[in-house]
Amino acid sequence: MPDYGPYKRPQDIRFEDIPWGSIKKFIPPFLIIIFVIVTGYTAFFTVKANEEAVILRFGRYTETVGPGLHTKIPYGIDKVLKGEVKRIYNEEFGFRTEQRGFSSTIDYEYPDAREEKLMLTGDLNCAEVHWVIRYKIKALEDYFFNVRNVSETIRVVSQAVMRTLIGDRSIDEVLTIGRTEIEQKSKEDIQRILDSYKCGIDIQTVLLKGVNPPEPVKDAFNAVNQAIQIRDRIINEAEGQKNKILPAAEGKKQQVIKEAEGYRIRRVNEATGDIKAFLAVYEEYKKAEDVTRRRLFLETMSKVIPKCERLYIIDKDLKGLLPMFEINEEGIKK
Repeated sequence: MPDYGPYKRPQDIRFEDIPWGSIKKFIPPFLIIIFVIVTGYTAFFTVKANEEAVILRFGRYTETVGPGLHTKIPYGIDKVLKGEVKRIYNEEFGFRTEQRGFSSTIDYEYPDAREEKLMLTGDLNCAEVHWVIRYKIKALEDYFFNVRNVSETIRVVSQAVMRTLIGDRSIDEVLTIGRTEIEQKSKEDIQRILDSYKCGIDIQTVLLKGVNPPEPVKDAFNAVNQAIQIRDRIINEAEGQKNKILPAAEGKKQQVIKEAEGYRIRRVNEATGDIKAFLAVYEEYKKAEDVTRRRLFLETMSKVIPKCERLYIIDKDLKGLLPMFEINEEGIKK
């Protein structure tokens, strides 16, 4: 056979030429290593800080474990199902939030959007309702094994409860003052129904993102709302004026009443004092009428006479009197 150098055809290796004797001694250690690796991989598992895990043994639930490193029976005898129990999950109704890179957009026209958001109110009007449910997993074993599709169950229950609450109220209540009550009541009702199903869900909040009239009548509703706002503003201004004027008038009234009461008390006290003084003088007068009469006359004259510019003394028996004035500018003093 010619020699082709480096391109020489290698000789065929026959199965009988393999040195099985030297290879057999490496097979047991290799199998042991494979056994240890498979055993370790299937016997240990890790649960993250925000997770819990349930362990199934031959498909039957055994226990729930928390975060950390745990062991289980390997080779598929025990299976582990993990769930994020500290994560807040969202279910959106009437809209969808689409993540696009670092930004997000809200889609109100996705398939079945109109069916979700359009509702009938108690006064036979229509409203478009958009809301969000935020929930957590509170019992992982119930979440995995009691209900086939928990997310779909939450959506169906939420729509049923929300349509019931909207249907019990008028369009004005739904658009304005009734929103907080609807949020609180819907949260309680949804939680009660899910607990009866043993879903293992804890409803954190129900938030009405928007309640709007349908597009064909939106302008009319906006005009009505604007008129209501103007009415409320006028009422509030009138209430403010009333609250400002009435207390001032009430204060003025109380002031006049107090002044009148004070004047009445003062006049009564003065009259009472005068009466007591007069009675005291009268009692003294009765003891010596003539003397007291003269004393009173003299005291009175002593007060009156000094104030007179001229004094005329006339005899009481005089029958005729011709008044002569300006005779003596100094007057007559006697």
